[in-house]
Amino acid sequence: MRARWARLGLRGRLTLSFGAIVIVAFGIVFVTVRAQMSHEATVIHQEEASEAREPGATPDGGHGSEEDSPIEDAQSDVQKTFIVVGAAALVAALLAGYLLAARTAAPLRRFAGTATEVEAGALSPRVEIAASAPAELRTLADSFNRMLDRLEDAFARQRSFVSDASHELRSPLTTIRGQIEVLAREEEPGAEDVRRVEAVTLAELGRVERLVEELLALARLDEGVGPARRELDVAPYLRDVVRAAPGGAAVGALARGRIDADPEMVARAIRNLIENARRHAGPEGTVTVSSATVGGSLRIAVDDDGPGIAPAERERVFDRFHRSDAARDRAAGGAGLGLAIARTIVEAHGGAIRAEDSPLGGARVSFDLPGLRPAR
Repeated sequence: MRARWARLGLRGRLTLSFGAIVIVAFGIVFVTVRAQMSHEATVIHQEEASEAREPGATPDGGHGSEEDSPIEDAQSDVQKTFIVVGAAALVAALLAGYLLAARTAAPLRRFAGTATEVEAGALSPRVEIAASAPAELRTLADSFNRMLDRLEDAFARQRSFVSDASHELRSPLTTIRGQIEVLAREEEPGAEDVRRVEAVTLAELGRVERLVEELLALARLDEGVGPARRELDVAPYLRDVVRAAPGGAAVGALARGRIDADPEMVARAIRNLIENARRHAGPEGTVTVSSATVGGSLRIAVDDDGPGIAPAERERVFDRFHRSDAARDRAAGGAGLGLAIARTIVEAHGGAIRAEDSPLGGARVSFDLPGLRPAR
């Protein structure tokens, strides 16, 4: 029985359920009415028998035999009426259950059809629900469509990421191959040619190594591995990170306190910001790292005196493979992953990162780490 019920669709289950409800309801009413009428008939028969035993009563003074009793006739009519009305109600209930189930299942079938299209690889279909549909169905459709929007956006970003990564890797590899082919065409290459090819090749291989390292870092961050937090004394920690960072940066005012964070991840984010600032400011420019307390959070800021970041670009600079200056070549501008990695690290710590104008005249990139506590 359970197996048969499990094989039924929504229409079959609702139809049988409506029919069962009608049968049970009419059965209860029929039994109740019949019991009440039987009780009334017994009382009337008892009264007739009492009247027949009274002095002066005639044998025919009653209401006739049981076969001719109006009460029995009424009972028979009620039974027939219940049977006819019950059958009609049962048919109507089965039909109403089927129609209601069909109407209810129609949106669900659209959901299933859309899910099938998505499974086949099409992410553009959406579920359309009329404004007159029940609130529950509208809510489900909105949630389903928002999920598809997020999936479509995620797949689009993934395709763009793979395309950009392939392009970034292809460029240095093409350069290396070209240099080697040029050198191979020389019958007796000189030492100067070999050193030139060596320098170009090593430089391009360095770019590939940095790009692969950044891609691996993003992949690990995208896996959702949380930061390995431990308590940090922020002022000496920041001094050590800035001192060890490539590119060179000055240390400004530093807030004091303690915070729980992943030292390696936060150091990587700061190094990326320093390298980005140094590329903008140039070798002779000024890059300063400072920190402050903002509403119970530690705000770390990296300032430079370079050209700054246009307001329209301040959100996009944190996108992967984005370069705010299209004229910069890849060797000077990097792969465009440093700020994206920094944002991912900061968000993994529950913070936020932003770009704005710097007091030095260039750009300031700062981020907040929540949970700052007073120093001991």
